[in-house]
Amino acid sequence: MSSIRPAPRRWFWSHDIQPDQIGGLTMPGMRLQRLANYRRGVRDARRFAAFYHDDGGADAPPRTWLVDADADAAGAHAERAATVSVDVTPDDGAVRFTLVLDAEPNPGRTLHTDLGADELTALLDGRAVVDFATYRRDGNRCFAAIVEPGPGSVFFPALGRDAARSALKARNVLPTRVRAYHSPAGWQLAVVAEPADGTAWWVHADVDADDVSAEFERHRAYPMDLDATGHGLGVRFAGVAAR
Repeated sequence: MSSIRPAPRRWFWSHDIQPDQIGGLTMPGMRLQRLANYRRGVRDARRFAAFYHDDGGADAPPRTWLVDADADAAGAHAERAATVSVDVTPDDGAVRFTLVLDAEPNPGRTLHTDLGADELTALLDGRAVVDFATYRRDGNRCFAAIVEPGPGSVFFPALGRDAARSALKARNVLPTRVRAYHSPAGWQLAVVAEPADGTAWWVHADVDADDVSAEFERHRAYPMDLDATGHGLGVRFAGVAAR
């Protein structure tokens, strides 16, 4: 299934969501597209960011979510998984997964965790990324990915913000998922892309909450993807805008 969708008529997003508030956000005719967990700082409480499209409206089967699943529990739901986000708990380093779940299973869809960049690249031979996440575990940069059979996605594990557009244009691909993370060299972008022509797009990173909607509206575009990352005492957002 391609991640490239027609532009929605309506969309909205929210952040600083507590786990017991997720269910109260859905409005009639709107469908959850992604649920991303984050912590402002290492010791801060986990929060969520979410965005919604009128993707099929009332005719679309509702999506549910699974929060705080370990790898085994998350893997058991892989055929229904539409998005994945990862939280590494500060006290014990345990990895916990948040999934958005489709109503019906998608045969052949699988979830892979604790991947290195080379391992994820190798996994995409004949497979497409449905969604992915990046996190640090035991000092290493790791990736989790939901994949399914299909034309292989293109994966860029570490692009500087200023290099992203030229790198993707050189491959003639459209970014569909972007995850920003901070490194000693500054912000880096892990990007999943698909071959596409004729779609205008922009990648945003290191955006504060006040400017998320403004960045999309500035291009008269809609969010294809949205992610949140804690950095120091704040939280920064990254996303893909398309038109």
